[in-house]
Amino acid sequence: MNFDVACFGSAFVDVYLGSTEFKKVGPALCEVYGGKINVDKMVMTTGGGATNTAVGFERLGLQTAAVCAVGKDDRGLFVRKELQREGVSPLYVQQVDSPTSYSTILVATDGGRTALVYRGASNALSGYKVKWDKLDPKWFYASSLGGNFNLLAQIIRRAQKQKIKVALNPGSQEIKAGKKLQAFLPSVEVLILNCQEAETLGKFSGPKIVAVTEGRNGAELIIGKKKIKYEAIKAETIEETGAGDGFASGFMTGIINGLKPETALKMGLINGAAVTTAFGPKAGLLFAPEMNQWLKQLKT
Repeated sequence: MNFDVACFGSAFVDVYLGSTEFKKVGPALCEVYGGKINVDKMVMTTGGGATNTAVGFERLGLQTAAVCAVGKDDRGLFVRKELQREGVSPLYVQQVDSPTSYSTILVATDGGRTALVYRGASNALSGYKVKWDKLDPKWFYASSLGGNFNLLAQIIRRAQKQKIKVALNPGSQEIKAGKKLQAFLPSVEVLILNCQEAETLGKFSGPKIVAVTEGRNGAELIIGKKKIKYEAIKAETIEETGAGDGFASGFMTGIINGLKPETALKMGLINGAAVTTAFGPKAGLLFAPEMNQWLKQLKT
């Protein structure tokens, strides 16, 4: 099957718990040790960079595959079924012996959250198990790989061999590696970072396009010496998990479809804002007609 984009990264089952009893003390979410808290809302869904962006791309009209790893358990089946329901190809989802990645997210009343994360199967994603000869998309999109630079090297080599473009949204483990990550950047077409990651990574060169998200302050594109910055799209925030992945899938859809960078940036900001209006990283992701309507409204 011919894909527009193949998404590499993690696959999670996420449980979101919202409660008016969660207490914020400064930047911390603090609860009494040994206490009991009533939960007002519980949502169970899937998450992880590979599945979030794959669904985002698919809803915006691209043919998409997810390259990730899940366990041979009920949670892994849950992930694979949701991908299939969204139209994402599950053919490249690896089933491994480790339990499927899992997280519990505690959501405060202002939409902020604290996540308890177990990476499990996502750490077992192997480039040696990828059926590279059957995977020939126009783009590779790599999100957090948990510091697996061997897999990143395989992605880059395959992209160079098959003339596939690469977009990279590295995770914290890749960012912490600093110069090791920077060595890959000349082979990357598009690099997506948040402002904290950009500051940590420091000076680098290579990518033709760099997108830096700044949360509620919007985002900026750097294309050579040219900079384009837009403010964030206003939305009634319910929960913020997945906003970065929503931005990435919206922005990259515009780039993959050959739209102007300014339009692609708007698409990223729109999609990222839409994600925050619902619990979980996928419920708020826009479909293509909704995105087109938003773009028309911004023009007026």
